[in-house]
Amino acid sequence: MNLNIDKNKAFVFSIIICGTLLGFAYYQSISLEGGQDTWQHFLISKYAFKYPELLIDQWNKPVFTWCTTLFCNIGLNAMVIFNITSVILSSILISLSLKKEKIDYSWISIPLICFSPIVFGNTISCLTEPLNMLMLSFVIYLWQFEFKKTSIILASFLPYLRTEGFVICGAIFIFIILRKEYRLLIWLFIGSIVLNFVGFAITHHPFWIITDNPYLKAELESSFDPGKGSLLHYVHAARQMFGVPILILFLSGHFLFFYQIFKLKIINQLVLLSLLIFWAYFSAHTTIYYLGILGSHGLTRVMAVIVPCMVIVSTYFLAFILEKLNTTHKNIKIILPIAIAVWAIWIGYKETEYAKPHRLNKPSVKIDKVNNNILKAGTWLQNNQLLERTIIHQSPYFNVMFNKNPYDVKSSYYIWSIDKKNDWAEKGVIVIWEGFYCTREGNMPLKWLQENNNYKQLTFINGIDENGKSDAMLDIYIFEKVN
Repeated sequence: MNLNIDKNKAFVFSIIICGTLLGFAYYQSISLEGGQDTWQHFLISKYAFKYPELLIDQWNKPVFTWCTTLFCNIGLNAMVIFNITSVILSSILISLSLKKEKIDYSWISIPLICFSPIVFGNTISCLTEPLNMLMLSFVIYLWQFEFKKTSIILASFLPYLRTEGFVICGAIFIFIILRKEYRLLIWLFIGSIVLNFVGFAITHHPFWIITDNPYLKAELESSFDPGKGSLLHYVHAARQMFGVPILILFLSGHFLFFYQIFKLKIINQLVLLSLLIFWAYFSAHTTIYYLGILGSHGLTRVMAVIVPCMVIVSTYFLAFILEKLNTTHKNIKIILPIAIAVWAIWIGYKETEYAKPHRLNKPSVKIDKVNNNILKAGTWLQNNQLLERTIIHQSPYFNVMFNKNPYDVKSSYYIWSIDKKNDWAEKGVIVIWEGFYCTREGNMPLKWLQENNNYKQLTFINGIDENGKSDAMLDIYIFEKVN
């Protein structure tokens, strides 16, 4: 019996399945991925219209802010749906780019991208990675469909979506040189020229790109030490980040690429571009973390950005293998890609430890132990009619959950702003001290508050971890300024 499959129907079916599963993952979640970064991104985008300087904040990234501020003002649900949509659209654009290359089974790129563990595990968030994936995929798509100038102009804005965009632009620069299309190089600087002009107009800093970059500033001032790690940090984490199916296909794709170059004298331009971007990006992050510079913490989620490039190489190799199979094995040509797609989805759930779709009562993204206690603190303040006071703390999550404005000192501000030598905090303000962020980032010792006659302790919330045991790092003390 010969199985038949309509490639267009497979394409549509893949989109529906992946979109539905991502939707279920969000429905099953009671929090978001990305730690405090996800909440801080949400807050900056939410208040960007009210405070114009946030529109060009280089930590949040201007392109991300401009694209998400409307969604963040609608609410968290809208922002997460935006990120889910970004991932789905990214996979669609890559699939269409492969189809333009006349690569069969291009539909498989959709589940490979959506369920690569590092993508799947960071989509339910307010992080920048999903939008960065979409923008990079659009750059590749436009190039494939011969809109080269538009593709390069769009690429020039990537550094203002994530700083590593400069590395991606460097890879594209090399690609253009190799193709000898030198006239396109000028367009690679458009984004920086436009953004620097906008930054100068708002801040009056003529070299806004350099002077307002928080990572360069911290590096030059030696004000922050993120630590360093192994040169093989990302290599060791590769399985958890990308999943076994993609890794096997991607690494095999390298052998095929070089075999075609040296043996057949063929260079596939789409694969070449993908490999240049991947290795430039991967090498840059490896080097930065190894040297302990530019605020690198060895975060693995940053690698989600280059998953589309990996999937291009992976699908290219898979299509080559399927094409070489004897025509008498037609059923294998149908069964194998379907099996790989199912395998990739299963690996995505396994590595992220998300709840399977049928387990509706089990959460996928859980509330972390720190935020769980912060919720208790906010609820206590609410029950005691204190939430409308000025709240000083160190948790963006608190601001999101209890609708506090961190850019209005009458509403809320961070505990690192308390001047211990000349305390200007007004009488009646509420201070939430917890043992995690307030000591690590807020530089506020508990002892200073406890021994200060100007502050009165209102309550104590015992820090309980997920195992029900007391953990001092999770303890929360709530104070009121009385003098």
